Amino acid sequence: MQKNKIKRYLFHRVVYVILHYSVGRIIKRIMRYRCSKHKGPSAPSLLVANHNLNIDPVFVAMGFSRHMYFLASEHAFRKGFSSSLLRFFFAPIPINKSISDIYAIKEIIRRLKSGASVCVFAEGDRSYNGMTGPMQLSIAKLAKTCKTDLITFRIEGGYFTAPRWAKKQRRGKMAGNFVNRYTAEELQSMTATQISSHIERDIYEDAYERQKARLVRYKGKDLAEHIELVLYLCPNCTRLGTIRSEGERFYCACGLSAAYTETGLLSGEDLPYSTITEWDRWQSNELNEIVSRAGDRPICMDEGQTLRIVSAATDSTPAGTGAMSISRDVFHCAGYDFGINQITRLVIVGRMTLLFALKGGDTYEVHSDTPRSALKYKEIYRILTNK
Repeated sequence: MQKNKIKRYLFHRVVYVILHYSVGRIIKRIMRYRCSKHKGPSAPSLLVANHNLNIDPVFVAMGFSRHMYFLASEHAFRKGFSSSLLRFFFAPIPINKSISDIYAIKEIIRRLKSGASVCVFAEGDRSYNGMTGPMQLSIAKLAKTCKTDLITFRIEGGYFTAPRWAKKQRRGKMAGNFVNRYTAEELQSMTATQISSHIERDIYEDAYERQKARLVRYKGKDLAEHIELVLYLCPNCTRLGTIRSEGERFYCACGLSAAYTETGLLSGEDLPYSTITEWDRWQSNELNEIVSRAGDRPICMDEGQTLRIVSAATDSTPAGTGAMSISRDVFHCAGYDFGINQITRLVIVGRMTLLFALKGGDTYEVHSDTPRSALKYKEIYRILTNK
């Protein structure tokens, strides 16, 4: 059995090196990506990076010539044949985003002990507004427990290349930078809070703040399409879910009209915000007031949602189709009522799929065929539960 594991590890190393020097170079040219050259860890190490694109593992890998493994959200293992290829060639470590995944932590430690390096995206989620999201303290605790070196890596320009909310990718400039290396001895001398502080500082990225200094153009088609996935509250009429997008422009029935430009800035007459970061900061604060005023009434609602039961990391089955809403005490979807206090975690998978887990372990997904904001449900749940 041990020999089989060694063979698989050697096979993954060969695949990694071949793709690094062939496909990697092609992607770098196409994506206009530059990265600091680094051989990578000579000994097993834990790498931590920020997260903005689905293919961030590719951009991290291009910065290091030595092989490493990556974590992948469990939904990536529910895509049939493509998931089989992913497991065969790269053997990513599956992690369940809806719960605290002990298996993933144990597997990371196991692979590090076997001599491989592992890369973790500290936020665990892609950014909607261009700013690096919060990092769980468990990442720092893991770095301390592993007793290996810690390497930090920051990707820049990823948010404007492929905004999480966007329907289509754009072409501009991206960069990847090796930031810091902390030896195992240094980590043991620090507390988990201190390690977390170092990681957050190293991988922090404010896309709009960086963009202001250089105004790189990210060219593409239909730049504003599906911007309502992130801009869920209109600043003109303060209604939820009324913004619609088409091509380079987005609108609200109240009369608001604006455009998303190639620099990522928002443009429109009497528009109070010029960046998605500013808009999102305002709508997040405003949402607190909306939730408090709603009482027992539904805070927001969307029609035509599909509820699926996640029965395993690689499988899900449909449970029904219908309206979805959230109120102070109940999350309703497709004829099912879930008590807010029974939901242990509610997160977003991909662009707009909601994934939530209940006490007892049952897990569900909510899919939508039409663009709607999953972010507003996640934020309302955060407000209601103080999580």
